[in-house]
Parts: sequence; structure tokens; C-alpha cells
Amino acid sequence: MSARNTLKTLVSALVINIAWVAPAAATTVVAQWNMDNTFGTTMVDTSGNGNNGTTYDVVTSGSGYMFNGTTSRVIVPDSPTLNPGTSDFTYSVQLQTDRIPPLGTDYDLIRKGTSISSGGEYKLEIIYSKGNGIALCAVKDAAGNIASIRGTTNVADGLLHTLTCIKTSTSLTVLVDALPPRSVSATLTGSLNSWRPFAIGVKQGLLNGPADDYFNGTMRSVSLSIEP
Repeated sequence: MSARNTLKTLVSALVINIAWVAPAAATTVVAQWNMDNTFGTTMVDTSGNGNNGTTYDVVTSGSGYMFNGTTSRVIVPDSPTLNPGTSDFTYSVQLQTDRIPPLGTDYDLIRKGTSISSGGEYKLEIIYSKGNGIALCAVKDAAGNIASIRGTTNVADGLLHTLTCIKTSTSLTVLVDALPPRSVSATLTGSLNSWRPFAIGVKQGLLNGPADDYFNGTMRSVSLSIEP
């Protein structure tokens, strides 16, 4: 075979292989909080959806929010764009802490709804595990379907980490930085439409209700993306 024919064959094979690559699912960023203000009590949503939050006892530095572990929190009022319904969605936080939750406790990083909410809940926590603080993603839909998945890496080591949860109708995945993902198969076909606020750094189901599980450390950004 001539060099020209050999090149033609290789190009044809490459085109065939590319044609069989499935495109990644597109997602829409519905909330993006960069936590980069240096004053005030408003956490600005840069997605264009107006999901601004109010900070309470949070220290703003221009490069993240510092949470004191006892009273600091950010509350974003409920809105349709924060309720994924039955769509696939992803939520993520970038953080830095060296505080491991005490045994039997956890830090709530992101929460929308509660386990007793009629509209379901989704959340991301740091939980205690064998002397480390590890990531936990959890979802409970309005149909009562539940899934949770833990990371294995200590994220309470004082280093900067990005924690991500990915929910589909058949699985829940946790990602820690660029480490291999961990997933659990699950049936999550019910809707997620809680009327509760979107809470950051705290477990707080009502706008001015009881609160606990306060985060102790620094958050640099939080985001929520939903597949159309």
C-alpha cells in the first residue's frame, strides 16, 4: 500500500472513531456564588438568575468566606431555579479547612430542603470518618428515593479542595478534586422541589428556624448546574 493510501486509511479510521464518541451532557449554571466581596452582607449570584444570599456572621476577605463554626451561615431564598425537579444536576463547593467534625457530628456545606421536607432534599456535608473529615453527597427526592455516597479522602487537612456531587436518575457521584469519582447506583426519578431556602455552611430548613451542623473553615465558591 502506498504512503498516500495508508494515510487515507488512518484518517478514515480516525473519523469513524470520533463519530462514535458520545457528547457530554450540557448543563446550565443556575447559581454561581464566587464569595469574593470584601464588605456587606449580600452574597452575589453571578449566574444572572438573581439568587443572591444573605450572610450572617461571615467574615468576607475578597477571596472567600470565613465561617466560625457556631453562628456563620449564608441563606439564599427559595426560587424555581434552585429546584432541579426531575432533571440531572451538579452542585459543588470549593473550601479549605483543618477542622474535622467531632465524632457523631458533621458540617453542612450545601443544603436545599430537609429529610422531612415534602419536596425532598439535596446536600453536601463533611462527616467524621476514622479521624478524618470526608465528603458526603446525599439526595432524597419527593418520591422517597434516597441515595448517598462518601468520598475516601481527608478534606479537612488545611488544603484547598473542590467537592462535587452529581445526581442523575440512576446514580449519585462524589468527586474530590481530580481523584477518581465514586458512584452509587440509585433510582432517583422523583422530583426535587423543596420550598425551603438554600443554606450554605449550616443545616437550616427554615428561613429563621433552628440551625446546627455549622461549618468551620473557609469557602471560596459554590455553584449549582442543572441539565436542561
